[in-house]
Amino acid sequence: MDPDSPSPGSRDGSPPDSTLFDDSRWPLLVLRLPGNLSTPEHLACLDAFAAYLQRGERFVMLVDLSRVGMVPLDQRWRQVEWFEKHERALLKCVQGTAVLLTSPLVQLSLSAILHFIRFYPPLATFADLAGAEAWAARRMHEVGLTQLQDPR
Repeated sequence: MDPDSPSPGSRDGSPPDSTLFDDSRWPLLVLRLPGNLSTPEHLACLDAFAAYLQRGERFVMLVDLSRVGMVPLDQRWRQVEWFEKHERALLKCVQGTAVLLTSPLVQLSLSAILHFIRFYPPLATFADLAGAEAWAARRMHEVGLTQLQDPR
């Protein structure tokens, strides 16, 4: 990421950077990673995600990893620890996750992380955005979640 760009979230509790998290179609939460994150950006992103979990509301995620390269080992372990710490909230809130990824290396990173955590909500991977969005919409319907209507 550009060092001059705003961080993806804030450790001080301010709202997450909307360039990463898009909740405009809540209860669909979209996380678009622009590439690999620095360690401070990665921590801020995890904090921002935790803030969504603290709402206590059910939602479906769409995670766009299409621009991410191989995730550094320390960040993969940090994610495993984060998932363990937030396991109850994840199980309560996350009703499913569609992951957009195009790289076999990123698929390997994701598989390594998932090997070490207990993540029970359905998770599906897709090579194209249309497939990921369609799956997320079906999953929302299956669990009785409806998207907010556009107020316009």
